[in-house]
Formats: sequence, C-alpha cells, structure tokens
Amino acid sequence: MTAPDPFSLPPAPPAERRSPLPLIIGGGIVGLLLIVIGAGALAFTLLSQRASAIPELLPAETQIYAAITPNLSDLPNIDRLRRAFPETFDYQNTDETADFLQERFGVTFADDIAPWIGAEAAVAVYGLPIDQLGGAMGESANPFNPPATLDPLEDVDLSNANVLLIAAARDQRAAQAFLDKQRAFREGQGERFTSNTANGVTIYASESDETPFAAFALARNMVVFASNAASITKLIEQRSESALARNAQFQAVTQSLPNDRIGTIYIAGEALARFFDSLFEAGSLDESNPSIADARSAAQAMQGVGFTMAVIDSGLRFDAVTVFDQTRLSSELREQLSSFRPTVSPERAGEVSSAAIGVFSFAIPADWGERLRDQLDSAPETANALRDLEGNLGIDLDRDLFRWFHGEAVIAVLPNESAEAPVGGYFALRVADQAAAERGMQRLSELAEDLTGIRFQATSLGRAQVQAVEEGDIFFGYGFNGNDLVIAVGRQAMEAAFGAEQKLASFATYTNALKALPSPNSGVLYVNLNAARDLANRLGNDPIDPDTEQRLAPFRAITSSGTVGIDNRGAVRGTLLLSIEP
Repeated sequence: MTAPDPFSLPPAPPAERRSPLPLIIGGGIVGLLLIVIGAGALAFTLLSQRASAIPELLPAETQIYAAITPNLSDLPNIDRLRRAFPETFDYQNTDETADFLQERFGVTFADDIAPWIGAEAAVAVYGLPIDQLGGAMGESANPFNPPATLDPLEDVDLSNANVLLIAAARDQRAAQAFLDKQRAFREGQGERFTSNTANGVTIYASESDETPFAAFALARNMVVFASNAASITKLIEQRSESALARNAQFQAVTQSLPNDRIGTIYIAGEALARFFDSLFEAGSLDESNPSIADARSAAQAMQGVGFTMAVIDSGLRFDAVTVFDQTRLSSELREQLSSFRPTVSPERAGEVSSAAIGVFSFAIPADWGERLRDQLDSAPETANALRDLEGNLGIDLDRDLFRWFHGEAVIAVLPNESAEAPVGGYFALRVADQAAAERGMQRLSELAEDLTGIRFQATSLGRAQVQAVEEGDIFFGYGFNGNDLVIAVGRQAMEAAFGAEQKLASFATYTNALKALPSPNSGVLYVNLNAARDLANRLGNDPIDPDTEQRLAPFRAITSSGTVGIDNRGAVRGTLLLSIEP
C-alpha cells in the first residue's frame, strides 16, 4: 500500500477549463515579488545585521571583539574602493590568499569556503592576563633590563588565553565538508587530532599547541576555529543571559557606534583599566603627575573603546568612540572632559588656500596659561625655574602671552616655489583683544632680537604691513589680518594667509569630507594627498615609481575631527575619512 503524500491536496471536483494566462501572469508577478523580496532580505542581512548573532555566543568577559562583513562585493559604493584597493577587495582571488589556504589548510576559497560563508565573521579574545601584560610592557621600558626590552612577552603566561575565529555558515553541508577536508589535509601533514562531543557537536582538537587553529567545530550555525577546545565548548553551552551581547559595557559602546558600519572592534573598558593599573604598579607611570592621575581616574570609569569602518559615497570612513560611565567620574574630571576641546567653527580651516598640503584647525582655551602656571607652581622647583626665566628675560608671561593668546587657530602647510625652502606655512590665531596681542608680539619680537641678533623690519604685503625677517628666499614674520594674528614662514605662505585665491571651502573634496565628520567639532585635520605627492616628487632624488603612483592616485585626502568633549551618553568620538576619487 502506498503511503499518502502529506503534501498532496484532496481531489477537486471537475471544473470548466479556463485560460491559464491569468495564472501565468499572476505567478510571474508573485515570482517577481518573491525575487525582489528575497534580494532585499539578502541585502538587509548583509548590510544591516552585521555580526548580530556572534555576540550572543561569546561570554560576557570577552576582552576584544572584532567583526566584519566578509561579503564586501555586496556593499554599496564598493566600485571606487575596489579600484583603490584591488587586492583587498578581491582578497578571495589573490595569490597570497590562495597560497595561505593551500599551504595551511589544503583548500581554496572558491571551492571550499565561498559555498558556505555567510554575512558574519569575527575574532574574539578573552582570558588575556592583563596584569602580566602591563607589567611586562612596563619592564620593557627599563633600559637596565635588556632581555625584557627585546622580548617583553617572553615571561607572560598565555596558556589560559582564548582566541576564536568565527564565521557564519549559510550551508551546513558545505561548511562541514570544508572542515573535513582541511582536517584530512592537516592529518596528511602529520598533525593528529582528538575529538569530544558537547551538546551533540563534535569538536576536534590538535595534539599540537603551536597553532592558533588548534580546535574547530561546526557549532550553532557557525564555523569556529579556536586556540583550544574548551573555548568552543563554552561557546556551545553559552547561556543568553551571560553572553557578551548582554554585557552592559559592550552595549554602551556598540550603541554609540554608527549604524552603517561594515567592521567593528570592541575593547572592554575593564581590560583597559586593569592594563592602566598594571603600568602604575610596574612603575612605568608616575601618579604624582596630575595629568597622569586624571588619566588613571578616567580609565577606571571607561566602559570601553570601539572602532568602526564604513563605506560611504566619498570614501572610507573610520570612527572611534570611548564611552565613560559618568557616575564613576569625579565632578572635576567630568567638567574637564566636557570642556576639554572647545568648539571650532567649520569656516576656520575652510579659509585656507586649497593648494595647502595640510591644515589643522583647533582652539586654544582661554585658561590654558592659568592651568599651565598652576601645574608648574604645584612643584617648588618648576615654580622657581619659571620665575627665574621671567626675571632673566624681562617678560611677564601672564601679561605678554597668557592673557591674550587664546581663541580659534589654524596651522597651514603650503608648497613654496623656492628651492631653498620648498615648504612654507603659517599659524593664524583669531584673538579677542587685538591691542593686547600687538603689544605682546612687540615685546616677544624685541626679546627674539635681543637673543638672536635678528631684526624685524616693516614689510609691505600688498595693502598690509607686516613685521618680517627676510634674506634671499628666507622669510619669517608676523602681522595682523583683521583680528587674526598671522605668524608665517615663507612670503608665499604669508600672502596666502592674507588672501587665498581659492579657499579650501570651495574645494569639493574638503566640503564632502566635512559632511562625514562630527558637527560641532573641536577642529579639523586635513591632508591633501595630491599636494603631498607633488611635494614628494619635487623633493625626491628619484620620482615616485609609476606603479606606486598609479596605486596612490585614487586617494585624494585624509580628513579627521572629533566631537567637543563628552556627550550625554558619556561618549567621546573621533572620525577619519579617506577620500577616494569617484
């Protein structure tokens, strides 16, 4: 007797024959919708659910966690990156990858890994002896202990450290076939394996302890390689409530990171705090220094550090965030962090010439001189030395410098046509009290004249007058462009400070980069890579190799900035953008 088909429908009564065209059209529409929905679901899985499952499998005490989306070819804006990084973005087909996989595992990416690898891959580390690492690194700075300096980790016991490489498997059979093939290859090379079972999962472990891939298994829909079998067993038996994903520090850091990331690195705050403490215990840091003491206090309140990478329409963006538990910060330290870096207007760097090689805008706090004097006065020897210096030079630092030398500033490095001085630059500070700044600069220039014998002369610069020392192609001077104090090296740099023909604010590479940076921010660092390469060609005895020049050509600029102090979540952020041509 034939068993009934559980998927068959009961017989239907006879019906009139109808045209199949509506069913064909309807089926085609449904099929098309399924394809669209399926493609959308796949894209969503690849692009938005980045390493969402792996933290559920790791213990809460994980110290370092790094994840990336392995299917880079499916990312948006990938074409320009593939042109800029052909080996990186075609890593599956490079000779280096092929040689490593063949020599180490006897497999190929296309045949043995591509059929099963999913949208998540990560490396996790826990069990590192942080105290020993800090102590060893502290001793390595000791010139009286050369062996430690040469190999600071030689005496560190790493036997309890756990390192895992985890990749999601979308095809269990293909993943198991890969593990079986690489095991057979390694056995053919003389390696021997033992096996044990945990919750129905077979874990293989090498009898050799000289490899970071000693143990492996297909567990919880993941291919796992680990430094020991115990860490895989722990992954298999990991309870949700005690997983890394439920760790408050991990949540605080990852929730503060950008959502468009394709790669993430997390370092636990507890590990960083212990490492910092071990440096003090090893005598590498002096807690009597107020700044060092503040840094140690901040480390104790640190929840963690996170780094991410994202592909955007103008290039490759890197973000970093440090998150503090504000309840563990003293009110004084919290205030210092909140006002650590004043806001700088975005126009400050944008006013520089677009021909600049590099630009750095920042703010000098109004109380920097007071803080410096307080710190120096805290120790009798430095306080006496400062008073002697002022007496010998005949200056009053408070009057001649500290009271007026603050505000928004910018440093610009520019190319110079002079063969003797191919690079020039200037420092510009927007002062609040121009009269005090003029008096202060007059006194400081007179002091420089007395000490060096040079003489500043009034020099015309178009309609402006500046004070300068000029001899041949050598030019050094200062002047005031409105409320801007300008100190320049090179006449061309001084001229650019008083009026650039084309400003950076009109340069698309710079304006597009600003859109990717935090706003408001504490200033901008901008490096024009095209100008830097031109300068390198001018200064070098030999031109840049054509192949190297071709490889570097897509990279336009590096731009970086950070947030102003600490935000409401206790986070301090920084962003770096590598601009790549379309």
